[in-house]
Amino acid sequence: GIELERLVVVVISDDELVKRAVGRRIDPVTHQMYHLDGLAFGFPEPPDDDGVRNRLVQRGDDTEDRVRARLQQYRDTNLDLSSVFKKVLQVDGTKDVDELKKDIEAFLA
Repeated sequence: GIELERLVVVVISDDELVKRAVGRRIDPVTHQMYHLDGLAFGFPEPPDDDGVRNRLVQRGDDTEDRVRARLQQYRDTNLDLSSVFKKVLQVDGTKDVDELKKDIEAFLA
């Protein structure tokens, strides 16, 4: 068998995940992704342009109820496998992406 060496676990609350998902918007003209609060994985806030803001759409599955249902489905169908790895790093999923990247790269080096 193969020995599993390292696992990175991103720790983030359901409420934070919901906030990130329900704030996502896409511009159907440019296909640019935005987040109303500039939160989700570096997606910028929409520009200060009424034309762009008025045409932004939310994905149908980015409602709070559907996001929470997806989170529950994930938990119901996935096991915690951290015990089979030699080393596990838990990172704070609310940190800045660049900071997370540094932590993860150091752990994997």
